[in-house]
Amino acid sequence: MNIKKNKINNKNINKNFYGEKVGIHELTLKDFKYKNNKLYITNNYFSEKKGFIIFYAPWCQYCKKKSDLFINLALDNINLFNFGAVNYENIEMKNDLLCIYANIKEFPTIKYIKSNGTLEDYKYSYDADNLIYFINTNI
Repeated sequence: MNIKKNKINNKNINKNFYGEKVGIHELTLKDFKYKNNKLYITNNYFSEKKGFIIFYAPWCQYCKKKSDLFINLALDNINLFNFGAVNYENIEMKNDLLCIYANIKEFPTIKYIKSNGTLEDYKYSYDADNLIYFINTNI
């Protein structure tokens, strides 16, 4: 009985936080390319607009705490700024390798998409005021 319960719990622990219904596209390694020590997004959804990519782990309490903030920002800016997310625990889709390419050292980590498609570190606080200011100055 405990083994089954642990399997069920592990399945829930590794579950994606986001999805298109909440304005944040779940991404995997296939949505990126790594070339010349730079990570580029290749997913067509992000081809015309700048955006954020949130790297997270489902077991991370801080990631869970911040998920509502990220969802609200994504829904409020759905036609202006794109949001994507990478679940580190999605090993089947090689997201663990993607996190190595992206040089992710902690969760959550936000990167922003530059106009050439490369990912750069978002170096400010993960609070609503700073994120909204960044979005508004980078639309």
